[in-house]
Amino acid sequence: MKPPGGLAEAKGREESTAGRLHEAEEGRLQLRLDVQKEEHEREFAVEREELAADYQKQVDDTFIFGYRCCMKKNGIKRDTPSIPPSEEKKLHEKPAP
Repeated sequence: MKPPGGLAEAKGREESTAGRLHEAEEGRLQLRLDVQKEEHEREFAVEREELAADYQKQVDDTFIFGYRCCMKKNGIKRDTPSIPPSEEKKLHEKPAP
């Protein structure tokens, strides 16, 4: 015959084991969520860098396009100035505004 406290003790151990199992499952779930969060953050960082690079390329292309349109509009054939030497001396001697 078993002592009367044996059933209560076994039930207490079972509840304690169930509690630890529940805590372990919560911990595992939290770790999985942390890993998933880090993966998403990495993916977003890569996307952000790609978008920044694309944006900068668009800005550069727009600037170059505008620069070339301005040159064409003003009849400029080369993008390096061709100032005659006599005019260049005058420009250097002229006081700055």
